[in-house]
Amino acid sequence: MKRRVEKIEPYPFASDFSAPAPKEADTVRMTPQDLALLLSDAQASGASIARNDTLAAEASKLAQASDDLKKVLAGIVDLAAHLEHAAIDETDRKDALERVRRLAAVVIEGQGDLFGR
Repeated sequence: MKRRVEKIEPYPFASDFSAPAPKEADTVRMTPQDLALLLSDAQASGASIARNDTLAAEASKLAQASDDLKKVLAGIVDLAAHLEHAAIDETDRKDALERVRRLAAVVIEGQGDLFGR
């Protein structure tokens, strides 16, 4: 049966039979340029994570405002439909529908205010 040799380490032969020099501990050595690159990469990664978190929060806020805007506009459409079928004078009906249209225009044109929350 043969044994496979895993690793051969040379023996430092000393004629005075003194103990071999102690092995150096494994250390990580970096040049200042390597350290600067590592720090720059860490900073960029941290900034990217913060930016992504901010964008996700803003997207959530915009989605909520968009949902609110849809509800408001649906309410205006429902009110307009109700006014069209209401048992009121034709002049009053036209006046009310015109007010609803103006209200819808204000909501649509002023939606920047809704998103500014």
